[in-house]
Parts: sequence; structure tokens; C-alpha cells
Amino acid sequence: MDEFEKELAEIINLGIKNNPLRLTYENEVRALRTLPDKLFTEGYSEEQIARIMHTKRRELGRQYKEAAPPLFGKYIYAATEAKYGDPLGPTFEMLNEKKSYKQIIESAARPIDDLDNRLTLEGFKEWYKSLN
Repeated sequence: MDEFEKELAEIINLGIKNNPLRLTYENEVRALRTLPDKLFTEGYSEEQIARIMHTKRRELGRQYKEAAPPLFGKYIYAATEAKYGDPLGPTFEMLNEKKSYKQIIESAARPIDDLDNRLTLEGFKEWYKSLN
């Protein structure tokens, strides 16, 4: 069994949205909710808090993409770049074109609801085929 087949079998077995690694990531994203009040108390502006939250969320995304099985992690990077033009997701500037600082702060601590529409087994298979 090659690496792709091994990873595909693991994903089929564990799922994408309910994968233990994904669940841990989502819990860490939700844990960011406690940070804005602390930062505000420390005197940070709303813009500074939005930037910090965005940076922390991108870093979590990077860490968990790197922790994913190697090929699937590359697929996640590719799918994210195809959607946003950046493998880690929207930049702060991209978000700030459409969202207020408050909305950026809130969204940084909210996992993606429609993950199953973005990352799929079929998408993983198609991405892998495109490499060959």
C-alpha cells in the first residue's frame, strides 16, 4: 500500500470533520475566545487585537496542517490556496476589506462550519491525481 492509499484509508476510517486531530484544532480555535478580553484589559486597541487574533488563528492552522498526514496536509494547503490565494487562508488585509475588526476577532475564534464542502475525499483524490 502506498502513502496515498494509506492516508486515504485513514481518512475514510476517521473522517475529515470528526478526525481527532481536527477536533483538537477546533477546540484550540474556540479557546482563542478568551484572548480578546485579556488583551483589551492590557490596553490593546481593537485593531491590534484583531491582528493578534488573526495571526494566532493562522499559526494554529499552520501547525495543524503540518501535523496532518503529509499528503493530506499538502492537499489542505492546496485547497486553501485555491480558495484564498494564500495557503494559510485569507490575509488580514483581505478580511479587513469586508469585515470590521470586531468581526475579524470573532471569526478568528470560530472554526469553519462548512469544512465538508471545502475538504472532501473526492477532492483529495482529484488533487492527488493532478500531481501525476
